[in-house]
Amino acid sequence: MSQSPVKKRGLRIIDGTFGKLLRHLVFALVRPYYDLFYNVSCSNKEQLQGLDGAIILANHVSRHDPPLILCALYTVTRIRPTAYYVEYEHWLQKGPMMLFGTIPMSSPKSWAPERREEQKLKTLDIMRRVLENDNSILIFPAGSIRKGEKEEIPPYLTGAFDMIEAFPDRPVVLIKVDGLGKYQYRIYDLFWSFLGIKKGRRHVKLELEVIDGLTRFRSSATLNRYLENYFNGVEDPEFDIDVEANSVKDQKSGNE
Repeated sequence: MSQSPVKKRGLRIIDGTFGKLLRHLVFALVRPYYDLFYNVSCSNKEQLQGLDGAIILANHVSRHDPPLILCALYTVTRIRPTAYYVEYEHWLQKGPMMLFGTIPMSSPKSWAPERREEQKLKTLDIMRRVLENDNSILIFPAGSIRKGEKEEIPPYLTGAFDMIEAFPDRPVVLIKVDGLGKYQYRIYDLFWSFLGIKKGRRHVKLELEVIDGLTRFRSSATLNRYLENYFNGVEDPEFDIDVEANSVKDQKSGNE
């Protein structure tokens, strides 16, 4: 059942006052944690300055990814993260997710196809309104935390493709998280060694890049293969991306 306009307006007012204040408080408490136990660097952060309403795609290497990215970019732009519906509905997580405006994605496979399509359209409508309010949306194309040494994005996952196709005028930002995941190379700086913590702080690197031309991919499988290679640092000769010309060529499929 959809909410009445009066109720929606009331929720927006509450979120814009008490919700905003509470988010500031949470970030004030969480950010020092990452400063103390992680040495976080964020390159090209300035590219987000003035880039409102962006679609942010990131690799998913740890449960720390969403809060770490939000903390690192909090002073630059308001980011609305996304989450798989099972994670969103978990009773321990739903409260914090609602506070930070998390958008639930996908739907149970047990639902009828018509109901799943209706839910998909509803989610895209929420995203449209979020982007129109100049908030950015964070999505993990892989849909789950990395379970091996390489990022794997199955061809049937359409979350990133659907967003880019539905909002082709919105800027797309790729974030590569390195040094945080279980299967990523670990570096420590011994900052806390005097307290008996032998390994000290773990180094984590966030690399941001604004990418043009992704709207030209014709299928989710092709886009997912490109993103998979990008996050794994693999140069694939099958793709030729000319950012200045805003074009993407998929040589294997013949699409241009």
